[in-house]
Amino acid sequence: MVEHPHTAIRRLPPDPVQFQVILGSLLGDGRFIGLPGERRLRIAHHAARRDYVLWKHERLGAFAATVPVEFADDLVGFETVSHPLFDDLARLFANRFAKHDMIDRLLRPLGLAVWLSDLGRLELRSSAFLPAQRELALAG
Repeated sequence: MVEHPHTAIRRLPPDPVQFQVILGSLLGDGRFIGLPGERRLRIAHHAARRDYVLWKHERLGAFAATVPVEFADDLVGFETVSHPLFDDLARLFANRFAKHDMIDRLLRPLGLAVWLSDLGRLELRSSAFLPAQRELALAG
């Protein structure tokens, strides 16, 4: 019997870039949807930020369950596959006071850049990172 790719991806951890995009998105505009055991991440931004949504979609690769679509209220976005990591992160984000120390230990420059981009403080472009810069962004 062949397993569906969305089921198989649940066993794979995200790579460091994917994890930072997920973490930065959760600190910014990303939201969990679904019940425990089936949690997904919904990423949605104003339609004028379509390129940024596409950048996130490309970075998340197989973790992106849908192609970016138009949502209500002039938003564009997509959802990820459900993954056990989201239950772990939901517990981390549920406790407002305990999360700061743990998030500080998990957050790298790329995650911070995604967070700040979600807040509109800077802009990430798909051509922004050279291979050497990618390694530097994940160091720490």
